Amino acid sequence: MNKSDLRRQVAELFIVRASGFNLDSQRLYPNLEESNSNLKRLLEEGVGGVIFLGGTVKELEIRCNVLKKWSGKPLLLCADIEEGVGQRFYGGTKFIPPMGIAQIYKKDHNLAISIAEKIGYFTGKEAKYIGLNWLLAPVCDINNNSNNPVINLRAWGEETEPVTSLTCAFHRGVSKSQMLTCAKHFPGHGNSEIDSHLDLPEIENDLSELEKFELIPFRSLINEGVNSIMIGHLLLSKIDPIYPATLSKRLVTDLLRIKLKYDGLVVSDALVMNAISNKYSSGISAVMAFEAGIDLIMMPKDIDEAIDSLTDAFYSEKISLERLHTSRKRRKKQLDLIGNENDLEKKELRHEDVKNKFLGDAYRFSNSIIRNSLFVRGESTIKAEVNDINLIQIDNFDQVSNKFLPALNLPKSVGFRNLIIHPLGISPWQDNNKKLLELGQFRNSKILVQLFVRGKPFIGLEYHNDHWIDAIKNLEIEERLSGIIIYGCPYLYDKIKKTIHDSIPLAYSPSQIEEAQTQILSRILQSKIVQKEVDKKSSQEFTD
Repeated sequence: MNKSDLRRQVAELFIVRASGFNLDSQRLYPNLEESNSNLKRLLEEGVGGVIFLGGTVKELEIRCNVLKKWSGKPLLLCADIEEGVGQRFYGGTKFIPPMGIAQIYKKDHNLAISIAEKIGYFTGKEAKYIGLNWLLAPVCDINNNSNNPVINLRAWGEETEPVTSLTCAFHRGVSKSQMLTCAKHFPGHGNSEIDSHLDLPEIENDLSELEKFELIPFRSLINEGVNSIMIGHLLLSKIDPIYPATLSKRLVTDLLRIKLKYDGLVVSDALVMNAISNKYSSGISAVMAFEAGIDLIMMPKDIDEAIDSLTDAFYSEKISLERLHTSRKRRKKQLDLIGNENDLEKKELRHEDVKNKFLGDAYRFSNSIIRNSLFVRGESTIKAEVNDINLIQIDNFDQVSNKFLPALNLPKSVGFRNLIIHPLGISPWQDNNKKLLELGQFRNSKILVQLFVRGKPFIGLEYHNDHWIDAIKNLEIEERLSGIIIYGCPYLYDKIKKTIHDSIPLAYSPSQIEEAQTQILSRILQSKIVQKEVDKKSSQEFTD
């Protein structure tokens, strides 16, 4: 085989990042997302996969078709869709985070399992409608460290039983939609306090400890026939003290391939992440990942350097060509599983009325889950006096870009004045003590506190919100606290619940989406004005 042909085969095993938007100027992360001209070149040169973020569902549907034409061969088209298509693409259905389903599981196992399976089915089928064929889900990490900044709400619980039961249910649902699945982040990212996007986390568990805990959901998903497994950027120092799991033969080949007998696709997490790119070049990390036993290389920092280095490794016989052929066969096998759609499915994809009915069912199901996941303590309601303040913490300006954000508009409709806390805004804290609010800024007003908090990639130290526990307690002591609503993190909610009196209105939602805000505020701000605002929003959505 000449080197040019070899390079095309090697390129097939790489996945690059692209925007779901059609225009280069619309890219949300231009430093990570290939330009259209470069994407076209890479696909023509044989790159075999694309991971998307951003854009509308309709744009992505068009974009997937364009990319297939540029490539001229079957592509793996994927996204980190863990909470529904709407998590990554505008206009898609968004479900409550997996940790919210785990809260339901504590009350009703069967209901939660049923919900997880339906979420998997709706997510998979909606993703298929817009051109994707591979979901990078479910997250199989057990979030047994409440200080975990990056897994957190993405996990299906803190114990082996709910995580195993719910991830398997989600997987069954996705499989029914004829989409490929991915269990991640092997061998378990739950017990870390460092985000691997920013640095390399170290997990101190030895193999026997992993087998009793972290590996249980992965074993179950392997038995269920999961199509792929993603390796996390984690240093398991008691198993391989030198190399992170992504580059470790002990973890990928010896543990996953041999001990767990997994022969499906193995994919790296993004090599551009600091946990790898801080220490290894794109070329070196790609070669080491493949030597460790990985089949597909996700998002190297320099895609051409990575492809060239791996090609050289095969051409010089540093890595056997047999390994290349094995990985290509594994990839083809998975694509073949979803490549032969029957005539009924093709017909269904062409009929907009069938598609619209499905999307309506998904939307209604999402709303019904929210109702099951909310907590409102007691029957006490919040009433606003003149000049009372709705103090709302957000970490993402996108949350307030919508003209109707219930967390702002519904309190305003009953008399609250809105004040937003954001990392880029003016600090509300006392200069020498971040645990106490500078109450002089708020006159004698009572304060409704709404906190949007969740762990997520790149949030780092901004995730830690325990200073709110003291701040809220102080508001209660000063008789300035109207009530508290927490969206997202269950751990902060649990701590605050233990510290404030039962007479203080308290509510919690694992979901942060507008429907969750509307449902929880319409319960805690019982008012005809609130209902009128909710009805007005529904009317505007219809007429606009």
